[in-house]
Amino acid sequence: MIDFGPGIGRSALATMIIAASGEAFSAGADLKEFLAERPSLEQALERRRLGALFLLIEAYPKALIAAVSGDALGAGFGLVAACHLAVAAEGAHFGLPGVRLGIMPMTIMPPVFGSLRRKLGLELMLTGRLMTAAEAAAAGFVNRVVAGADVESAAGALAAAASNNPLTFAE
Repeated sequence: MIDFGPGIGRSALATMIIAASGEAFSAGADLKEFLAERPSLEQALERRRLGALFLLIEAYPKALIAAVSGDALGAGFGLVAACHLAVAAEGAHFGLPGVRLGIMPMTIMPPVFGSLRRKLGLELMLTGRLMTAAEAAAAGFVNRVVAGADVESAAGALAAAASNNPLTFAE
């Protein structure tokens, strides 16, 4: 059970949209910083926070929608995978380019494998290949692909349709 704060009942929660303000949805972690020599505990705690975010998204009782206006890479790819629904711009790409530098995305893979077929997820994880928005839609990773200018309105329409449903994901 998640505590959403004082005075916030489950019925008060609404569908939410996660969007970015820049050209990319999320480029993920700063790979130079990620590869820098840091204490193992610091690295483990950083990954633990990301894993906790994915668990919070999974437990959110209403639909959480990713409005992907640009590339979703690394942790951003995992964030889209963790969301219940997603709308992507035609030019968006999804993937794990950090594997080309030897960074294994172990924290990101559980939500990715929950959203993609195993072999496609493994291909992206092992090769660093980026998936196009059209391929992501064909694979069921995103629900809709629209023109870049229409991402927010398409996500809003999807949110409105989902918020009319009284069902919740978590009890």
